[in-house]
Amino acid sequence: MRTIFPISTGRLNAYKEKINKLNDMYLETNLSKIKQRAAERENENFRFRAFLKGKDSDKVDKIVHQLHKEITQQIDCNLCGNCCIQLKPRLNEKDIAILAPLENISSEKYMEEYCVKDFGDIYLENIPCRYVEGKQCSIYENRPAQCRKFPYTDEEGFTSRLFGMIGFYEICPIVYNLMERLKVEMRFRR
Repeated sequence: MRTIFPISTGRLNAYKEKINKLNDMYLETNLSKIKQRAAERENENFRFRAFLKGKDSDKVDKIVHQLHKEITQQIDCNLCGNCCIQLKPRLNEKDIAILAPLENISSEKYMEEYCVKDFGDIYLENIPCRYVEGKQCSIYENRPAQCRKFPYTDEEGFTSRLFGMIGFYEICPIVYNLMERLKVEMRFRR
């Protein structure tokens, strides 16, 4: 015969908190699930954007940078490559000067053949990126500056980039997981 010992409310709450923390450590990387949840949570994400606009941006940056460190240690961008498949990187003159020799052409010829201008900015023309092979960047060491910085979650001014983050939410597992954890950290009511 088993004896069942009653558990105190305090111990039960501590146990529940541990379970919640374990659940919080799980990161979603399934791109289909992320895309589906992005569609389901679109209105919620715009409400969250408005919610964050009213918060101290330095405090938000501090939390975002901590979450960035935690999440990027667990997600390898090189195994995903979804940004290379879904986005056109903006290029600067230095990027073009690096990329043109890879194609054995001048910077001017590179601009003509592989770039498009949009409102004064220069972008690689094709989606998916011409340099993605499978899910891997074939020019990883020479990739454009914008690709190196993506998804921008370690930069200052997160609250000023929230509209873009909502767009990246459905594309990038790092952004998705960061935004979901940020909702919890900021005690956002869904």
